Amino acid sequence: MGLLCVVMLTASACGSRTKDSSANNSLGGSTTTSTAPADASAKIGTLDNPCGPGTPKAAPAGTPGITATTIKLAVISDKVGQVKIPTASIEESMRAFAGWCNGFGGIAGRKIVLDLIDSKLFQHLEATKQACNDNVFAIVGSGSVTDNAGAQAMVDCNLIEVPAYTATAQKAMSDNLVQPVPNPSNSFAGGPARYLSKKYPDAIGHAAMLASNIYTATAAADKQIEAYKSLGFTYVYNKHTGVVQDSYAAEAREMKQKGVKYFNMVASVQETAKVLSDMKTQGTDPTVVDLGAQYYDPTLLTNPAAEGAYVSMNTIPFEEASLNPALQAYLDAYKKVPTDIKPTSLGVQAFSAGLLFATAAKSASDDLTRANVLAKLKAIHSWDGGGMHQPTDPGANKGSDCTLLMQIQHGKFVRVYPTTPNTFACDPANRVTVHGDYGTGAKKKSS
Repeated sequence: MGLLCVVMLTASACGSRTKDSSANNSLGGSTTTSTAPADASAKIGTLDNPCGPGTPKAAPAGTPGITATTIKLAVISDKVGQVKIPTASIEESMRAFAGWCNGFGGIAGRKIVLDLIDSKLFQHLEATKQACNDNVFAIVGSGSVTDNAGAQAMVDCNLIEVPAYTATAQKAMSDNLVQPVPNPSNSFAGGPARYLSKKYPDAIGHAAMLASNIYTATAAADKQIEAYKSLGFTYVYNKHTGVVQDSYAAEAREMKQKGVKYFNMVASVQETAKVLSDMKTQGTDPTVVDLGAQYYDPTLLTNPAAEGAYVSMNTIPFEEASLNPALQAYLDAYKKVPTDIKPTSLGVQAFSAGLLFATAAKSASDDLTRANVLAKLKAIHSWDGGGMHQPTDPGANKGSDCTLLMQIQHGKFVRVYPTTPNTFACDPANRVTVHGDYGTGAKKKSS
């Protein structure tokens, strides 16, 4: 649900990056052709622009990634792997942010330089070590399926991070990390469950969950099951599947035999699409198909078996960009990035991560150290990226209590709850406390 946009190989809208010629290069982030800074007084949605010109002081002694004129940031994301890449548009969105920000003059006059690092789905530790060795100031706008692998390394080399999303508790609860859309291990977004249980009360007693057999997915599925059980759901079918399978016909038949009426899956978009097709072929017809934000993916719209499925959202949908200046600013900046990869919901979160980091760095510009920027980040308790996503408390790492549900209707994503465009339905009751052991965050070692 709300948290599922930040998990495993199911993240948001999948797509391969292998055709992107800049994928493995370090580069300056500017993509603007302007020779003079744009008007830095302009807001981005409701947010004061954190980017603009300035007269930077000398770089603090011993601070990596800072010069008198630049600030070097790493972007870690999956770009190649054995399955269709789930973090498409993460890197591209940070390139869009860097170009946008540098067009205003950078962060207090320092231009952003990006170090683009490929975590290759299962090499997050190696990618994190590269960021440490490359002497970047911070990791910003990142997102990797197996981010637990490098979580401790990030803390041990004293990096700070503002990710687009986190997939595991080891990363989400880490020291030195603040994210625009928090994903804490001790709570879950129950808004979709509350809405669907009222609309389809007979379905929740016959629920099914499938999850790809990879830690990030199975932990997320277990967490959702615990949360949904506390809201009255009863699971009659729960199975871990292959990361990639040729057929899910057997699972579809088993769910039919169990009388499944509510279905959810934590997997890549293409694998869930296979399941839905096999369910249709086998005559398995649940009343409710409830999917996370990773399924806000246009490729799903071409699958007739996905008709009627619900998709939860952390961000305002692109269909409403004309009503949302911050989201439109993201899309306008993204158009300047030379790539065939389409923008995604997680890409919006990456752009928001850039804005969050820049806001803190601007505030700390007279003393631009990692420790000071981290302190400024942790002091930010109200954030929505200028209105482009659900309101959150990043400084306290609290999950949002807001809900937005889309439904696939006639091959389109249609807002169904709340019905008013450009809004979320927020209620503290939507945030469900969970007690299972889903991992602990990477911590600083005692000195």
